Amino acid sequence: MAPSPESSGSPPRAVPRSDSSSNSVGSSGQRVSPAPIAFGAFAGTTFLLSWVNTGRFSAPGIETAVATAWAFGGLVQLVVGFWHLRNDELFPAVTFGSFGAFWISFALFATLYLDQIPAASRGSATALFLVPWAVFSLYMLVGAVRVNLAVFVAYVLVEATVIALIVGDATGHQSAVHVGGWLGVVLAAEVWYIAAAEVLNHQFGRQLLPLGTRRRATLPSS
Repeated sequence: MAPSPESSGSPPRAVPRSDSSSNSVGSSGQRVSPAPIAFGAFAGTTFLLSWVNTGRFSAPGIETAVATAWAFGGLVQLVVGFWHLRNDELFPAVTFGSFGAFWISFALFATLYLDQIPAASRGSATALFLVPWAVFSLYMLVGAVRVNLAVFVAYVLVEATVIALIVGDATGHQSAVHVGGWLGVVLAAEVWYIAAAEVLNHQFGRQLLPLGTRRRATLPSS
């Protein structure tokens, strides 16, 4: 989940961009960021799965999350990730490309493999599936410090959600899984906010929804 990157390293054809995370200057020559598409995809898919994990929805509800994970959460984010990579924008490329791959992997795991695992081992297998994503989210959380407050908070919520689910699945404590579900709902709301901010700030050419944009430090003259 990464906002529009700053313009350092951009190809010469790109017009200068503001320090806003959303390329929100409303000029017609502005290169538009695809990030809000992926933010919306991540938020929607995360909400569906997390609502199931809260225990407020019946188990068959997982099918809704899996179907969404294939296309919206998976394919859409992969495409946006490669789009950012083509623009030499590393952080959003890694974020969206990786989470797109995560959702497709989750859909494969839930559709093709989970039923083949003995019922007593499914929790530990799911926990193991999530461990690499806890590691990934941790170092991306550190990188998000250099983006903006909204994305940093989103990565904190990602890490907390994944850890809660790992604990719940590994130990069999459904209360921890439910906590992870509610954390995921809050995460989805946070990422939907970022998506809305990216779109509305761009459309109106001003900051309607703040993202806590990181300010560049001013070095004293020597």
